[in-house]
Amino acid sequence: MRTVCLIHSHLGPALERLGCRIHRLDPPGGTASLPELLAALPEPPDCILHQEDLGRLLVLTDCGDAPCPVLYWSLDGHLNFFWQRHYARSVSAVASTQPHLAKAFPLEDGPPSAWVPWHGHPHPPVPAAGRVVPLAFVGRVNAHRRRRQWFLEYLARFGLTHRQDVFGADLAAYYDTVRLAPNECIAGEVNLRLFEAASSGCLPVSERRPEGVEELFVPDKEVLYYDDVAELDERLRFALANPALAEAMGRASRAAVHARHLPEHRARALLDLARRAPAPPKGPAADAALALALYHLNRAGQLATPRITLWRRLAEAPGTAEVMAARLQMALADNNRAMALALIDASLARPETTADARGAAACVLAALRLDRPDAAKRAYVAYVAATGRRDAPRLHAPRDYLLFFARALETAGCVSAPGMLFDPAVHLPENAVQCLLAAKTLNQGDLEIERRLETLLRRQPGAEVERVGLLSNLTLHRPEDWSLGMELALANLDAFRLEAGLEELRLAADTAARASQEARFARRLGLADRGGRLRRLAFGLERSGEEPPASGRG
Repeated sequence: MRTVCLIHSHLGPALERLGCRIHRLDPPGGTASLPELLAALPEPPDCILHQEDLGRLLVLTDCGDAPCPVLYWSLDGHLNFFWQRHYARSVSAVASTQPHLAKAFPLEDGPPSAWVPWHGHPHPPVPAAGRVVPLAFVGRVNAHRRRRQWFLEYLARFGLTHRQDVFGADLAAYYDTVRLAPNECIAGEVNLRLFEAASSGCLPVSERRPEGVEELFVPDKEVLYYDDVAELDERLRFALANPALAEAMGRASRAAVHARHLPEHRARALLDLARRAPAPPKGPAADAALALALYHLNRAGQLATPRITLWRRLAEAPGTAEVMAARLQMALADNNRAMALALIDASLARPETTADARGAAACVLAALRLDRPDAAKRAYVAYVAATGRRDAPRLHAPRDYLLFFARALETAGCVSAPGMLFDPAVHLPENAVQCLLAAKTLNQGDLEIERRLETLLRRQPGAEVERVGLLSNLTLHRPEDWSLGMELALANLDAFRLEAGLEELRLAADTAARASQEARFARRLGLADRGGRLRRLAFGLERSGEEPPASGRG
């Protein structure tokens, strides 16, 4: 791997220090034919690294005609996996900043993958006397990031300074003035902010939830981690009360960046991945993967591909369940009723799509959208027969079908698509969460739908705000269910609402006591609060084995 072609990548200097010869390409966002881009180079490269650019979304086409392995480094996969999972199958190998997605990308006979996290930068040590800002957060806040707003509102009690207007060298200089950097993750991801703060020797106080994060920085030595707002409160008070120790940990976090998390470390990991990467795939499967990536980007409003181009690519792709579902969505979006009905018939003629939950859901829900209950029933019966189900219920209303396919899609692993803005008035549901959102829109106030939706969202990091809303309504209608009250308390704590969470916990304890279920409440709370922190804060109990008092509110 002596010659490396970089597309939208900043790793050129690091790769050069590793002995590579670098060619840089910087096309605008949109789509670009990779062979046409390479034609401008003085020589064929030994590998191509396409790095996700968070400001310029680029999709490379014709990767199968490249003369060497093509790597894609996904930076924001926690919000873009819904389309990148397809794009990954059109390249040789994929790297992800998120360990759980590095495991999720590979398919049978698919591209190899690797966890290649964000990185920091070399930075000189900073005297403690220069750190005049006790704690600060640097990050964007808007109406779509309500959890982050609650995070900042909570931290205001500690005198937090919030900035969202510093970047690059100015950001590093700003972190040089800060002692503590509380960190929040949008969707349970390992984010760049952790490395930016550590590079400057500013002690990060970060969420423990991202998988693998404790492998990057040693807990309680290089970074302070927390699970919820109660633990964050405890961590911040400890660090502020022990400035010398916090300073020493900040120095350790900076040393960790120099030892393990520099650009050279990531460049070396990507080269290792390139060495075991095959030639880029070519043929119908790769063409279908690219077509689906472009379709999902267009559906999400993130990349405007001409309709005729999307139609052509989808029409030329093999008729898999996902491709047929995409064609159906396109026909509905174009108000082409005749084509949509023809596509339903074509799908039902294919056993492999009839038995697939994604294909069946698309056919059934498209038929309902077209006000053809006969076609919906026919597609449902075909799916039941193809899967050999003996316990299939009789379905009538759209609600019945949506709830049925919510379960079927969940079982098939199609649970949610973080980052995809779903509009039930425009889009057909493609996963379990979307089915329940569509059902909720049609059946306002249906508690069963809300309960099932909350249960699914419980497994989706970043959905805490939605869960607080759902659980607040559920507890209002089911005040006798203390387990719902406990879930509402924990959701509030996950959403940085300390007082609200503790109050809901006391209310749940009261409800459990009235039902003579104190022991069950204590066991459930013990599983969620193994260190006893919530028991101490909510009930003043010191021993984790103690049960909360029957009337915690008083």
